[in-house]
Amino acid sequence: MDIIAYVLIGVYALLTGIASLHQLKENGFQVRTFLFMVVAISILVTILIPNKALVLLLLIFEFVLLHVLAIAEGLLTNKQLRYSHHIVRFIFHCILLLIVYKFI
Repeated sequence: MDIIAYVLIGVYALLTGIASLHQLKENGFQVRTFLFMVVAISILVTILIPNKALVLLLLIFEFVLLHVLAIAEGLLTNKQLRYSHHIVRFIFHCILLLIVYKFI
């Protein structure tokens, strides 16, 4: 089960990084896009840490940062928030954190 957790988190971080790269190519350099890339890379680095308690704490911090960045992105680009998107994202992060807590 720990392999599944690492794969899910790794794929999520890769998709976040790819989306930020696409946005970077489309809109040019923006600080928010750069921060999305930094958080995606830090998630990939975090899952390589052998201390499981530290991994859990860092993932919590990084997922909170992703939520803050996503909210800022929604407010600044669309001038509104899609609450369903953020709720689904929050639930997915909670499931990933629960898997990390239980199985890693």
